[in-house]
Amino acid sequence: MPLDCSFTKFLEDKCLMRSAPLDKLKGTRIAIDAHNWMKVLTPKINEPFQAVMGGVPLTMGKAIIQELDKFKKHSITPIFVFNGLPMILTQSPQQLVQNPFLLEIYEKREQAWLAHHEGKLGCRQLFEQAGSTITSSEFQHNLIRILRENKVEFFKAPYMAWAQMAYWCQNKERCVHQIQGPNELIMFEHVEVLILDYHFESSPPEFDYIIKSEIKKALMLDSQAADTELTDSQFLDCCLLTGLKGQIKHPKHFNHVQFVKIAQTLQKFGNACDFIMSKPPVENGPTNQQLAKNHMRIRAVIRHSVVFTLDGQCQPMTHLAARDGKKQDEQERVPCNLSDLWGHRLPNILYFFLSIGAIQTQVLINVVQNQMIETIPQMDTDDYRLLLQRILPLRTQIAHQLIHQLGERDEKYFIRGPMTCWRWFSTQQTPIPQPHPIKLDEWDISQAEISDKRVEGDKVDFYFVVKHFSKKAIKDKGGQKPLQTYSTYDEVTCAIHLKALDLLGYFTHATADIGSEEPSSGLSMFSEALVKTEASEFSEYSVLLIELFRTRALTCSHFVYMRPDPATEVKSADPWRSGEREKTHFPPLKLPPVYMHQDVVNQKCYECCCLLVSRIWSLLPMELNDLPWFSDVSKDLLAFNTIVKALHKTLRNLIEVVAAVLFLESRTSINPYLYHELPQTLPFGQESNTSLGVVVDYIMRSHEDFGKSEVTSRSLRIAHLKEKFPCCNNIEKDLHKGFRFWLTVNVIFNELLKEPNTVSQPLSEIFRDADLMLRLKLHRVIDLGQHAHDDYKE
Repeated sequence: MPLDCSFTKFLEDKCLMRSAPLDKLKGTRIAIDAHNWMKVLTPKINEPFQAVMGGVPLTMGKAIIQELDKFKKHSITPIFVFNGLPMILTQSPQQLVQNPFLLEIYEKREQAWLAHHEGKLGCRQLFEQAGSTITSSEFQHNLIRILRENKVEFFKAPYMAWAQMAYWCQNKERCVHQIQGPNELIMFEHVEVLILDYHFESSPPEFDYIIKSEIKKALMLDSQAADTELTDSQFLDCCLLTGLKGQIKHPKHFNHVQFVKIAQTLQKFGNACDFIMSKPPVENGPTNQQLAKNHMRIRAVIRHSVVFTLDGQCQPMTHLAARDGKKQDEQERVPCNLSDLWGHRLPNILYFFLSIGAIQTQVLINVVQNQMIETIPQMDTDDYRLLLQRILPLRTQIAHQLIHQLGERDEKYFIRGPMTCWRWFSTQQTPIPQPHPIKLDEWDISQAEISDKRVEGDKVDFYFVVKHFSKKAIKDKGGQKPLQTYSTYDEVTCAIHLKALDLLGYFTHATADIGSEEPSSGLSMFSEALVKTEASEFSEYSVLLIELFRTRALTCSHFVYMRPDPATEVKSADPWRSGEREKTHFPPLKLPPVYMHQDVVNQKCYECCCLLVSRIWSLLPMELNDLPWFSDVSKDLLAFNTIVKALHKTLRNLIEVVAAVLFLESRTSINPYLYHELPQTLPFGQESNTSLGVVVDYIMRSHEDFGKSEVTSRSLRIAHLKEKFPCCNNIEKDLHKGFRFWLTVNVIFNELLKEPNTVSQPLSEIFRDADLMLRLKLHRVIDLGQHAHDDYKE
């Protein structure tokens, strides 16, 4: 339990944890702390190799739906409440980014990779012991996606989920009947009954709960003050003094023997701070003044947490109590500026966007706390660090597009120092220059034209808007871009796509002095490449690929692996230069037999082809079932997936900020209920894992019969692949899809190659060889038709 075990022991000793039949909750709406529910759910997702596949656990969807079905079976409507923005850090960001726990997990995973590359039994267990690489934010993002797909209610609080749930308890119109979460929730005012857990499998099914009034009464009886009523304020101090070790941390001041005397002690000293100041100072520890200050800070976080009200406003809970005519005593007044706890206040529309999952917390944290924090990644490589440096201007620009819009509403957003960046591999923070906001083009878009251009099955995506609206930017008038209003959902999504591409530099900008008959905008080489693909199917992945080319993140050489500890930085050596393959980082060389007998130059060339092809194919998702992945895994593809994930998140943040600014400027008149559809409509919402890259890498590196003399036809080769990769629902379909994407990649590569220095020289030299080798190997598995080289047909 998050509250110290002495609290739980007190509940058990006094028989204060009650149980009741689950039928009593039939027909109720229950707000559930999603963070706590995720911790219950995680053990049910048993995937040792999820840590090295990237993406979402394959069994996650099935596990969530099974748990949701239990609520449905008992006619309970759950509303999952997520945490929003965190409170301002009190510890140094350096302590956060250089986390010993994360470093320990990283080292365990490296040991597992060593065992895997050496072919030792038990490497699966080592990966499982190292733990999953999916972070709380990734888990949350995918849980929200699954809840949305299954039409299950959720709500993302502006800050603390617990506070939002407590507010719902006090509201007269009560949006929920009960709340469920960890025992910390009982500290909040207005929380009288708290459900702790459900026992769906017991006979009969039951749930556990506690009642605050009973706890307070038992506490006063034991302190021999039964005639005195313990206030909610005193009860909060009692809980805090026992110590917290969950989402909120507070040092403990009593052990389990003394816990029953807390109420009596508080009566003697008047308040918790006087008691803390009376204690003997701890040698080599924080001073009593520091402990008292921390106590008041944590107290303020709980008592004055900001919540989203039913009328669409964000207010501190104590302000709401004052509004309702409730008198506050001196101790309940805010001990500091609320912005010291939560950062600068945001407009209500942004909190609403946050509540429906239309904008992620990361970009808002950058804005509110004026800093970027990079923790230890899944796979630390020199290429990953270079990518972070190259996309830093874009990430900064994204944040400042929002900051500038907020500054036009409230000048405090302009009165700030330079944004800083903390990274796990550096002991120093890096100041980031504040860029000027980019005034994006306005677009002449009408629903009639969208409907006219759209054929059956078309959706609004990057390819659609570039093809039909790239020359529809509205001209400047005297140096001012006229504001355009977008009145339908399709117009809004078109505008978001166009403005995002505009910021990325996919269009030439309109000017005031061009002729009236001339187009006011045009295509850059990037949008030109996108149009020439003629593949709406891969619109999102094409933009992602173009950005990988632009940032030089797509390479055909081995990664340089780094140890994520600035004190002992160790780099891996390129196996083709050193002549040795470090077993921790590189598996034994595996190539088709014909290449294993050739010279080093040819072997290196073919392996570079395999690396390039598998990395590009790994951008696409596969159609996978809900079985755990127990097939081949690749450290190289996980390292590339880590790079892609960083770029993917940055592009998603760009999309969300462009959408948010559009609404902040009141540039749309669409029905607010349609806002809920935005998250699943906009691109870059879901990252892929490495599965398709692993499959094509296996094909590229294997003999044409996969080492089995009886595998002599395409159908038998497909059957072998199905047996090799049982998680794949339709591997033949995925291979055809992958090759269609490869044809799109060819078009993009040829277009970008026309502009000097856009494609790196090593990549331009190896791409043609990779293309031929892929067609040769793949045509033995699926029919490539006219795209197979004549010399390579069976």
